[in-house]
Amino acid sequence: MPSKPKRHHAPGALTKRASLQRVHDAPKQTTTERGYGWQWQKLRKRVLSEEPLCRACAEEGLVTTAAEIDHIDGNSHNNARDNLRPLCRPCHLQRTAKDQAFGKMQWRPEWLRHSTIPLTIVCGPPASGKSSYVAKHAQPGDLVIDLDVIASHLSGQSLHGWDRGQWLVPAIRTRNEMLGDIGRPTRQWARAWLIVSEAKAELRQWWADKLAPQKIVVLETPASVCIERVRQDAERKRDSNFETIARWWEAYTRRDGDVVVR
Repeated sequence: MPSKPKRHHAPGALTKRASLQRVHDAPKQTTTERGYGWQWQKLRKRVLSEEPLCRACAEEGLVTTAAEIDHIDGNSHNNARDNLRPLCRPCHLQRTAKDQAFGKMQWRPEWLRHSTIPLTIVCGPPASGKSSYVAKHAQPGDLVIDLDVIASHLSGQSLHGWDRGQWLVPAIRTRNEMLGDIGRPTRQWARAWLIVSEAKAELRQWWADKLAPQKIVVLETPASVCIERVRQDAERKRDSNFETIARWWEAYTRRDGDVVVR
């Protein structure tokens, strides 16, 4: 397998201004066309009455009047009160830009900041044992950011059997909100763990540059072991997982500074 470390930065990412312009230039729809009728307007008015200040600004120590209501999980049909937060127009526009940006802006948000708490990133192919590694080393009070766990929680479906077509985008949005939280000055957790696959050294370097983790751990679990684990797990789809495992190892390159676990 390739072992020469590479150090590259993620190419072609949208700037914040370009992202906001993309949203501004998009075809406009009425609130009714977007599925927000009079019931939504009534709910919106009630939320703004209960919480008149922008929540995102308040977390930064700023006092700004809220003008919009944001669905925290990204699901516009989930109008539960704890899923609604008031935002000022600039914060809401920024959130929309993040959600509508393409490709790497969703998987690897350019707006991320360095983690303010000790962070470990754990990488590896499917069924390599990433979740087990984190479960073994994490302590009570740690934050674990795992896309499968997030999607399972949002959907109510199994850890490896959730519907990616329906729940991938909401899960990515929620994961990105959590990644944003660890870059804030408030310290809600003792430390954090992020699980991502990232076979390529330059992409692990991208996460290192963005989040400044204490370390990046790569599980070099042999493909044969991963495949056997998939076979033994009825929740995992065999063909797609076998393909992903093979692609991961084909793309894998080592990076100076990674902690390799075999």
